[in-house]
Amino acid sequence: MLNNNQFSHNAISHRELNDFLIKAKKDISLNESSEENRVKEEQNFNDLIKIWTETSQKILLLMNKNEKVFTRNRNSKSLLAFGAMGAHINMALQALKATGSDQGE
Repeated sequence: MLNNNQFSHNAISHRELNDFLIKAKKDISLNESSEENRVKEEQNFNDLIKIWTETSQKILLLMNKNEKVFTRNRNSKSLLAFGAMGAHINMALQALKATGSDQGE
């Protein structure tokens, strides 16, 4: 049994308890801050995806519309590279559309 002047080995002082409380409040604000950061990062990512999608569609349109510009005075490796680039852009746009991340475009 403990008398009034003895403390349990597991006892915690008022100061230690108060320190825990102060730290707990900081953790809550860190969680809110990290949630705000997550939302901002997600918005930045979505903005970049939208810009990338628009730019990629413009590139494909120009490649299809002005084919002569891309084929004039080019060697076969350059032509293959442009073809591969167009194919990869198309696949990436299709993959983006399949994820639903294309913002309804």
